[in-house]
Amino acid sequence: MQALDIVISILLIILAYIIGSIPFGVVLGKLICKKDIRQFGSKNIGTTNAIRVLGKKVGYFVFFCDVFKGMLVIILLKLLSYFGVWTSPIDLFLYGAASILGHSFSIFLEFTGGKAVATSLGVVLILTPIPAISCLILFAIIFFTTKYVSLASTGATFTVILTTWLLYGFGVENVTNIGLYFIAKPSLLLAILYSVLAMLIIIKHFKNYKRLLKGTENSFKKKKTQAES
Repeated sequence: MQALDIVISILLIILAYIIGSIPFGVVLGKLICKKDIRQFGSKNIGTTNAIRVLGKKVGYFVFFCDVFKGMLVIILLKLLSYFGVWTSPIDLFLYGAASILGHSFSIFLEFTGGKAVATSLGVVLILTPIPAISCLILFAIIFFTTKYVSLASTGATFTVILTTWLLYGFGVENVTNIGLYFIAKPSLLLAILYSVLAMLIIIKHFKNYKRLLKGTENSFKKKKTQAES
C-alpha cells in the first residue's frame, strides 16, 4: 500500500464522516417546517421522529437523505475504480462505517446523533443488495403487523446478519457479471463488520426494548407523549 493511497483513503474516510454528520432531520426541519426536531417527540433526529414531528413528506425526505449519505462516498469510489482512476486499498465498508459514525456522533451536533438505521441501510444497499432488500421486506412485514418501528428495525438488522453470512457461505466468488452482483460472496471482513454494526444498532435500541417490556413504547397505531426514532 503506497503512502499516497493511505493519505487519499484517510481523506475520503474523513469526507464520509463529515457527510454522515449532516443532520438532515435538523436541517430540513428548520428549513422547511421552521422546527428543531430535537425539541419535539423523542428529540431524535431520525426518520420516525421526523415523520411524527415534520410530517410524512418531510420525514420521508429525511429518510432518503440519511440513506443516500451512507452510499455517496462508496458510489464515488466504485465509479473511480470502474473508470480506472483509483482503487481503494481498504474495504469499502470502512467508508460506510465512517458515515454511520458521523450520523450517530455528528460533528455538527456536539458528537450526538441518531441510531443510524437509515444510513446503515444505505451502506448495506450499495455493498450487498440482497441483505438490504431482505431487511426492507422484513421491516415492512413487522412494521405493518405491529406498528412498532423499534421491533421492525431489530428484525431487519438480524436479517442483514443472517443473509450476509448465507452469502458468505454460498455466494458467487470473483463476480464480473453485473447480473451476479446481487449474489456475490462478501468478504469475511465485511460479514464481521456487518455483525459488529448490527450489534451497535441493537445496543442503540435498548431503551426501546425497555419501553416495549413496560408497554410504554410508542407506535404508529396510537399516540403517546414519547416517540421512537
